[in-house]
Amino acid sequence: MVQKSRGAPRCLIIDEHPVVRQGVVALLASTWPAADVADAENVDSALEAGNGTKPDVVIVDPWRAGADIGELVKRLDKDVGAPIVVFTADGGARLLSEALKAGVKGYVRKDSPSSDLIRAIEAAREGEFYVDPGLSSTIVLEEGDRTLSTRQREILQMLADGMATDAVAGQLGLSTETVRTHTKRILAKLEASTRTQAVAIGIRYGLIE
Repeated sequence: MVQKSRGAPRCLIIDEHPVVRQGVVALLASTWPAADVADAENVDSALEAGNGTKPDVVIVDPWRAGADIGELVKRLDKDVGAPIVVFTADGGARLLSEALKAGVKGYVRKDSPSSDLIRAIEAAREGEFYVDPGLSSTIVLEEGDRTLSTRQREILQMLADGMATDAVAGQLGLSTETVRTHTKRILAKLEASTRTQAVAIGIRYGLIE
């Protein structure tokens, strides 16, 4: 049973296949009877049909929306300003990696249990990340300069626990500048743009808990 931490969401679904859109609409309606759901076959149609109401979450298949994931995220961030959950048949590591780097909040395969999509939507609404558990094995760190050191893993875990830079430095007996340097290297190795994203990727890689 998926716990609903908030009220019924406002969602926007973008996918060129009507059957997929109808299926997601039905799923959301059965989960949240009062859900406000809009759907469109592509980004242009979605923006044209928009009534000025910002959705809580955008659910989109990049390949079925006719857009590169990076460009898609930038455009939706600018014109919609809502967290994005990728819902696609592509379970490859490349699109998953590109999606995470672009800043999406969730990634779920279309053949996964419907509960995974609901969990991804809930996570996105809370500002968290959710990646389909079945895809965890496709995220593999490369050997060499992407491998985090023991110290870097330790710092990443502390960041995941919500500790500030000063607190991390105090607990480890390091200067705040040293911790900041480690943090910058962690973000570079994980190809993350923010600490939150680095933590999410670290969890999915199994680097931290």
